[in-house]
Amino acid sequence: MPSEVIIATNAAVEVAAERENAVVLAKSLTIDNQDGITDRVITLQDVFAPSNYYGAPTPIPGQDIQRFRALVVAGDIITWGEEDLKGVKCLGAMKVGPTVIDGGVGDRCHVTVGYEHE
Repeated sequence: MPSEVIIATNAAVEVAAERENAVVLAKSLTIDNQDGITDRVITLQDVFAPSNYYGAPTPIPGQDIQRFRALVVAGDIITWGEEDLKGVKCLGAMKVGPTVIDGGVGDRCHVTVGYEHE
């Protein structure tokens, strides 16, 4: 199972790329906000561009759908396993996005996401 560790800043970060005829399944998620000085809301986002169809505007705008959302208070660490994330799947690329802008040098939140393509 591939995994990715990111530092949650103020922009969404792609964790797993979109693959044709496959979905991305979230298998594990750890949010480590022990070094954080602000509370964080972390989301798993599904980012994809729908296929064109007859009569559709060209190009069809991409979709950005929130599949999972978690609040982690400053100084806390939370882990979700495969059973907890059952049903969290992305049709396109999986991105991790925080909703709190990074508070500076001392404000760090680390997110580890385990995933697989199916």
